[in-house]
Amino acid sequence: MNTPTEATATRAPAAAHTGRDARTIVEALTARAEGPDAHRAVVTALDASGAVLESLTPVELDRRARALAAALRETGGAGDRVIVPALPGLDFHIGFLGCLYAGMIAVPVPAFRTAARAGTTTRAERLAGICGDCTPCAVLVSTPQDAEEADSDLAPGVRFVAVRRPDGEARDASLPDPLALDPEATALLQYTSGSTGDPRGVVVRHGNLVANQAAMRDRCEVEPTTTIVSWLPFFHDMGLCTAVVLPLVSGATTVTMEPATFVRDPRVWLRAIAAEDDVFTAAPDFAYDICVNRIPAEERAAIDLSTWRIAVNGSEPVRAATQRRFAEAFRPSFFREEVFSPGFGLAECTLAVSLSPSLVPTVVGLYDREALAEGKAVATRVAAEGIELVGCGPVVDDVRVEIVDPETHRPLADRVVGEIWVDSPGNCGGYWQREQESADIFAARLAGPDGATGRTYVRTGDLGFVDGGELFITGRIKDVLIIGGENYFPQDAEAVALDSHPAFAQQRAAAWPLSEDDKGVAVVVETTERDPEALAAAVRAAGIAVAKVLPTAVSVYAVPRNKVPRTTSGKIRRRACAEQVRSGALQPLAQWSSRRMGGAA
Repeated sequence: MNTPTEATATRAPAAAHTGRDARTIVEALTARAEGPDAHRAVVTALDASGAVLESLTPVELDRRARALAAALRETGGAGDRVIVPALPGLDFHIGFLGCLYAGMIAVPVPAFRTAARAGTTTRAERLAGICGDCTPCAVLVSTPQDAEEADSDLAPGVRFVAVRRPDGEARDASLPDPLALDPEATALLQYTSGSTGDPRGVVVRHGNLVANQAAMRDRCEVEPTTTIVSWLPFFHDMGLCTAVVLPLVSGATTVTMEPATFVRDPRVWLRAIAAEDDVFTAAPDFAYDICVNRIPAEERAAIDLSTWRIAVNGSEPVRAATQRRFAEAFRPSFFREEVFSPGFGLAECTLAVSLSPSLVPTVVGLYDREALAEGKAVATRVAAEGIELVGCGPVVDDVRVEIVDPETHRPLADRVVGEIWVDSPGNCGGYWQREQESADIFAARLAGPDGATGRTYVRTGDLGFVDGGELFITGRIKDVLIIGGENYFPQDAEAVALDSHPAFAQQRAAAWPLSEDDKGVAVVVETTERDPEALAAAVRAAGIAVAKVLPTAVSVYAVPRNKVPRTTSGKIRRRACAEQVRSGALQPLAQWSSRRMGGAA
């Protein structure tokens, strides 16, 4: 199957000096700095209360990036790697672009804090692994004082360079390195979040960034009058692309805030949206639940969301129930459900693969559970027999998707579940220093006559199907529950468990297969409930509900909230959860088994 969107040859010529016709984002920024909006803010950072912390115009951002590039050239040469942590304010924007101006390869990482919430990949371990993999020549910090006080143990033998440069250095800054203007040159290493394995550095070229976000711009109609409001971390592909790259290639402006600000008070995000006239946002599914859970009903009507035009929903499985719940909760705020734009993407393709157009109702299908287990997408009207799946839109411009049998590599028909393969201008150059794995993942070819074209694809490792031009995602190949020779998806079991009892509502869950010697499925569900009787009833209800949809033994464990292991982007780490249960590191508050209590672990 392929549903390529024809290249928009009839599109009106790009306006001069807006960055819309640039080949690299450095070229886009230099164009903006010479254009009619050169002295209008291109990016603004908000503090924890939502007040403006700092704004930069294209001229100012260009000047500061050049100054940093000059300083970086004293630490290494073009092509060397530079660690760019999640710095405060607008320091990340300056640091990231400064690396590119210098012709160096940016490596975005989380903030340099060794403490991390329980259940996530430890930041210190992650940073050590990344530094060992990419051997950087420098690590960026905010100020010269930060450079002097930096903990050298975090990156032994690597120089710390301050993003904030003296004004004199800014005036004397040199021109961008030629690599900064070469679409084929490597711009950054995007380390994956590690939901199914160790983080790997995806080699993202300058041309990948521009092509992918130009497609996002066109699908979402992001214009110079649009404001992008984001709290997403810049070390993740969705945050980096939508809040740093997209505004530069579209002429739009950006308003950003710390991820912790959103988690602490999601009203800051919504108020920032309400303050603008034409708003684009992107966020994972769980973010919309946070807004409903933490913003009291009596306060919602005071936030006018009528100017919110597109809310991309991606990064993790999109649930129709989440979108309906948010839309209903914020109806008094003039929010419209068709603002939601579900999408599918991955770091290996820079970001976007498919995306629903703006202001078009989300496509939701109810598919027969047993048929899906056999690899067929068959619609049903019987809710008890179906799985509700959200369409992630048609593929974006110039992208070709094939649904492929992962064993035979032969393309499959519509409404047949297979691995999603992608051919796109956003397809990246491979994994850093992993040649064989890169060849396997980034240069896949179809079997049979379809492979004779020489076209290569990225193997996503995700399962899905196409129905009516919409791409539907069913899960990860590595997470599939194989029961009686048929495939069941952990997301379905997790959703059933969460919906089974009020104690588990709006929480997280993880499901995985037990060992070959102890056949069955385990489900861990988070809860805030502590009453023993209520917990006993809840795990029993969840176990019975899951057992009705999975033809195997079921064990359910209730654990405290935020104990299910997740990646730094919020994706469930099912294998890590299984290991913590087996080792006893994750102690349940209550448990139930369809065999006998305690019979599975």
